[in-house]
Amino acid sequence: MTNRQRLWRIFGPVIVACLLVGLVLVIPWRGHHSAKTIQRAAVSISPTVFKNKSIKSQAIGEKHPYYVPFFGSSELNRMDRFHPAVMAARYHHYRPFLFGAKGTQSLPQLFNMNMMAPQMENGKAVFIISPQWFVKQGVTPAAFKYYNGAYANLSWLKQANPHSPYDRYTAKRLIQLLGDNGTVGSDAKKIAAGKPLSAWDRSLINFKVTLLRNQDNLFSGLNVNENYDTRIKPKEHLLPQNYNYADLQAIAEKQARKETTNNRFGVLNKFYNSRIKGTKGLHNSQRHFNYLQSPEYADLQVVLNQLAKTNTNVVFMITPINAKWEKYTGLNMDMYYKTADKIKYQLKSQGFNNIVDYSHRGGETGFMQDTIHIGWVGWVDFDHRVAPFLDNPQPVPHYQMNSQFLSKKWCHLDPTQQNLNNFTTTELNR
Repeated sequence: MTNRQRLWRIFGPVIVACLLVGLVLVIPWRGHHSAKTIQRAAVSISPTVFKNKSIKSQAIGEKHPYYVPFFGSSELNRMDRFHPAVMAARYHHYRPFLFGAKGTQSLPQLFNMNMMAPQMENGKAVFIISPQWFVKQGVTPAAFKYYNGAYANLSWLKQANPHSPYDRYTAKRLIQLLGDNGTVGSDAKKIAAGKPLSAWDRSLINFKVTLLRNQDNLFSGLNVNENYDTRIKPKEHLLPQNYNYADLQAIAEKQARKETTNNRFGVLNKFYNSRIKGTKGLHNSQRHFNYLQSPEYADLQVVLNQLAKTNTNVVFMITPINAKWEKYTGLNMDMYYKTADKIKYQLKSQGFNNIVDYSHRGGETGFMQDTIHIGWVGWVDFDHRVAPFLDNPQPVPHYQMNSQFLSKKWCHLDPTQQNLNNFTTTELNR
């Protein structure tokens, strides 16, 4: 046997395998998913679904069944029998497609939305905003990287406009969170500086996006968990057959009392046992928290601009906090309410007028499932407020975007009435 034959016997299979894998990734595979896969993906809260495209864009683009994107964070994983996905399956013609887990704040949601922008055109959406997002540093690099892959980043860069203040801001945030190395970092650096990408830059992006798209079309349906079969479907038949808001509230209050018997905070028993009981250092631990100065306000602004670009009709929910818990931890609730007011000012001044503000309702019996997440009565009320918006025709939105909400002045503003009036006069009306 010659040396060439020996080398081929050793390395030949590897070379052939690599060529086959490359061929598979280059071929333009059709990314069509079954109704069952989409049904499971809609409630999977999977980072794979979040950061890719094929499943969610197919779902949001279809009309039967009618999937509505629900953007939020960790509250969407609180799947009791009154959760929006269960209530919709029992009573409504739409189905929530859940985009939310711990760390999915405004900026990850922007890249998520961009991946399905054509499908969101002139549609509806729900966006849940938590004041706890608005910390000094905003979204952490670790959370952003976890939910935002190369496919989403490159797809955004492919359409980024260096003349847009929103895209320049987003590019700067990409560099802050990911660094300025590699294709994403170097291209973001150009956009941030107001410079267009070169023909070579775009060719490289297109090549990488093609490979990632084919990979997504081939494999994304394999990484969907069993939330629908284990956490949604079994609970649907625990609800009354016919919708009655008062009856559902009463059932939810009764269930909440039954499941919060071992603690003084009114939180789920198992949550208390695993997260609070025996833990030291929690008393007055939040007395210095401040949500009034944060880059998250500007991150939210680029999300609002994206929603305006697709003319998406959105209903927003501002989350509450458990009143007994905030007293124990010393959280300044005046600060919390001012945060909610600042968020509402940013929304309303630009035409986002559909707002469910729960910031003052954290003390109601059964409204909160744990320290910061609604459940039971909260979910029933949320469904009562949101379902009519989603089930019925709504007036066409008229948004008036203002890039001054990207400014550090706004991000750092203490939202007193006088300061808000001055900001309106000097920044918004100039």
